[in-house]
Amino acid sequence: MSGTRTLIHLISVALLLLWSAVLLYFHYSGRVNEYLPGDGIFRPMVLYTGIGLAIMGLFNLLTMGSEVAGCEGHDHGTGGCGHDHSHDKGCGHDHGKEAKSGCCGGHDHDHAHSHAHHEGCGHDHGHTHHACDHDHDHTHAHVHSHTHDHHGHGILEESGWTGRLVAILILAAPITWAAIQSPDRYSANAVLNKGVYNQNYNSTARADEFTLRGDGSKPSRATPKPVPLPDTPLPAPEKFNDPEAVAKASSAPPKEAQSYGSFTLEDLKQQIEQNSKGEFVLQVPEIYYTGGDLEVQRVITGQPIETTAQVLPEKVNNANGHRLRIFRMLVQCCAADARPYSVPVDFGKKAPDFKEMTWVKISGIMSYEKDGDQTIPVIKATHIEETTAPDNTMIY
Repeated sequence: MSGTRTLIHLISVALLLLWSAVLLYFHYSGRVNEYLPGDGIFRPMVLYTGIGLAIMGLFNLLTMGSEVAGCEGHDHGTGGCGHDHSHDKGCGHDHGKEAKSGCCGGHDHDHAHSHAHHEGCGHDHGHTHHACDHDHDHTHAHVHSHTHDHHGHGILEESGWTGRLVAILILAAPITWAAIQSPDRYSANAVLNKGVYNQNYNSTARADEFTLRGDGSKPSRATPKPVPLPDTPLPAPEKFNDPEAVAKASSAPPKEAQSYGSFTLEDLKQQIEQNSKGEFVLQVPEIYYTGGDLEVQRVITGQPIETTAQVLPEKVNNANGHRLRIFRMLVQCCAADARPYSVPVDFGKKAPDFKEMTWVKISGIMSYEKDGDQTIPVIKATHIEETTAPDNTMIY
């Protein structure tokens, strides 16, 4: 392998290992959690692709000294290349000897041959034999120029060094920049551009995922409660052969079935976890979607809640400066399609001063107010404090 091809091979290996290293870094550092949802195949594919690229790079590195497939059997010298450059008697070539009868005795023949042929090609090679004083000693000078272009190696192999450098930059620079400089969080300006102050509380786009109704469509987040023992104890197992004992046990009056025809406070307690202070622990999208559910509003109005979110100044209906805006980013597929779900928080006095995008934990009382054709959820804050970001800063 020539020096240029060796260098190009090593560059190709380095590019594969670079891509592999970046993908594996994003996986094992946890940064991929900020860009891709946890369900589905997105996060695992980052890991699998990184491993696959590493295997490809190492394989190409370890096999660098091997012959390129298809080149075996080609002898690029004068022997064994598949071309017969010798002249045997009776090869069928007319060498055009201009000699007199009996000229072979003591005559010198001077031959000038230019051979580029195969055995039996039938070509007249125009060998001019002069007078009998010629020397019959044939000296053949064969010049072979073999160009074997059996393989396509891509732009790194086929272009000049300017093209190669451009290709290397295209392949290496963006992935390196992403690993070093790509932000893991949305800026306040990006959240603003995504419509944090322009909310549609009547939307039902993903309402079924965040409904507070205990309709069995999603797992309950309430702390499991102990199951009470039945009022009438069951007979001991050995007494199940006694017909009278079985009849007595089965005659106990059943519990009255709970109706889910209307949403109740008990339904909310069965669906949503409460903290040690009795506050319902809600996510911002769950609070958001109560704006379009009158039945849930009737139950949760006046109830204490707790939520964790990021904070921004309130720029809507906040002439007296009593409010802040809290939000969470909700992702459908990846971070690129994330959008903010937000609700206002009212303090009843001048709102505390927090740096934009700070993570806060808020306790308050749920309330609602009308704004045109929308019903807006508003948290009447009782306590707010700075907190650490959750493991998943975005909700998937």
